[in-house]
Amino acid sequence: MIPINHPRFSSRRRSAFTLVEMITVVGIIALLVALATPALVDVIRSTRLNSSGDSLSNRLSLAQQSAVAKSTEVEMRFYKYIDPSNSDAAATSVFYAYQVVETPNSRDPRAISEVYYLDSGTVLSDNQTLSPMLQTAVTQTPDSRQQYVFKPSTGVAPSSVTYSALRFYPDGSCRVLTGSTPGQTAAASAVAYTLRPLSQTFLTIVEARDLLNASVPVNFYCMQIDSYTGKVRTYRP
Repeated sequence: MIPINHPRFSSRRRSAFTLVEMITVVGIIALLVALATPALVDVIRSTRLNSSGDSLSNRLSLAQQSAVAKSTEVEMRFYKYIDPSNSDAAATSVFYAYQVVETPNSRDPRAISEVYYLDSGTVLSDNQTLSPMLQTAVTQTPDSRQQYVFKPSTGVAPSSVTYSALRFYPDGSCRVLTGSTPGQTAAASAVAYTLRPLSQTFLTIVEARDLLNASVPVNFYCMQIDSYTGKVRTYRP
């Protein structure tokens, strides 16, 4: 039998971690996590804004291409409604979703894409400075079959939804809804949808928590749509 004071036993005892050493290691890990968390949160928030902005930019291009390919008028509709589940703006009507809609004159509008929702925590700003293209919003009405183009996934009544719209034409140009009613004929559309100067062709995605702030948010995703060419330019801080 090997005595307990044999060097082999002593070596094994010395190779173990003491309680103090373990607490020290855990404390260092906790400190590193605490230091890295704010930077990680900023990265996640920035990624969500980029994802929402890139998706919307791609859909705007889809709307323009559809108008040219189909030789008809196509809208990008931005839907505004109250979402009680959004803790940052539970009682405020906000732009949460958008959709590509074919709008032939004198006929019912028809969705030609699924509804796209902005990533969680991001919304389209309705601030005059940040989104001058979204200042006119009209109430969604049913078509001749008493059906709505858009029905919110949150269970909100479709009749309470308003929308702003950009209308693309077969020549690739884009006009903004600025009239109180969209109109169903070419003459009515010519009045309701008008060309805006380049300085007023912006729309901006912001974080929901910054929506009610009067100042320009630190983080945002801004898009400018050329009314004559339909080209989209993006701007980030």
